[in-house]
Amino acid sequence: MKHLSSIAAIIYLASLSACGSSDMPVQHADSYGYITFSAQSQKILTRTNPYEAYNPERHPATMGVFGYQDNDAANPIFHNETATYNASTQSWPTATPKRWADYPNASSFSFFAYMPYSAAATLTKTLDGTCTIAFPFSMENATAPVIFDTKAAPIICALPINKAGIDVENVDRLVDLKFDQTLTGYNLSFRLDAKMNAIRHFRIHSVSLSGYLATSCTIARSYTWNNGTNSWTASAIKWNDVNRATFVDTPIPYKSYDDSKVYDDATQSAIVNSTGYTQWGTNFYTIPDDTFTPEIKVTYDVEMIAEDGSTVVTRKDVTSKITLNKDNFGNLTAGKTAMLNPIRILIQPRYLYVMADQDAYTGHLLID
Repeated sequence: MKHLSSIAAIIYLASLSACGSSDMPVQHADSYGYITFSAQSQKILTRTNPYEAYNPERHPATMGVFGYQDNDAANPIFHNETATYNASTQSWPTATPKRWADYPNASSFSFFAYMPYSAAATLTKTLDGTCTIAFPFSMENATAPVIFDTKAAPIICALPINKAGIDVENVDRLVDLKFDQTLTGYNLSFRLDAKMNAIRHFRIHSVSLSGYLATSCTIARSYTWNNGTNSWTASAIKWNDVNRATFVDTPIPYKSYDDSKVYDDATQSAIVNSTGYTQWGTNFYTIPDDTFTPEIKVTYDVEMIAEDGSTVVTRKDVTSKITLNKDNFGNLTAGKTAMLNPIRILIQPRYLYVMADQDAYTGHLLID
């Protein structure tokens, strides 16, 4: 039999805008025999099609699949089967291939999935028809409470996919799964208040997080079948059994952007002035947690431009701190899928003031 490929797509997570790839999966003929999967992921902050094509540079390479026939979850077709992305065919073959023709008497099929694969994932079903996927997640690096590589970010299907039995004609046999983000994304930006004088700026050398922060959890989502509408509905994603640990000075690594006048790759530093916000480091992601209130520590030099145009360092290696507390960052939304939260810090003569979603709040970072 000719093997037909499927294109996949999955997750968003902050710099997860589509990168030159189509938002639509490859179309397949209805006649191919193997149960074949496709994947699309939730975009970040989109007002159009909320899902985008799979990108192996930004998204997990494995998924766990559950599937059963005729509402019988006790006798599954796939019981946490591994599906691995095949770049050459742009498809997701399962470890144990299954054919539609293996189930000639089935009147319907239901498929659930999540990424990346975990051997500990479960699918449970209650008498009211509710199915719940649950799987563990922990930070790749036990010494850090955040991740920067979105390929390690877990995602979960937006809805199960329901298919009619194989005796029904003109039914697309591609199992086209869409996935929602589970982590919360943040980025840090700094700006000087104009009162600090046009000839003065800060040169940031390092930024770090400290605090009692989440390291692992169980991610779960429930889905309920409605016989009246013959469709699934999904609950909100939940993060259960959250474990936390104390972290000190977890670095947000330097990253340069387009403005060569601001970012210095040689010294791994960035200039903050009053002309606009300067983002420090890449976007980072955390387990959604209401207790996410880290202390942000910034180390910087204060520089001035002399009359001859040279740069004079007036204060060197100054360290200041501010706590990401709920009073000052009330607009930051932990847990909302495909959301990137900007943490904007406006530096004023004696204090740092906090701006979240363009709304100003008083901060507590003394910079004297």
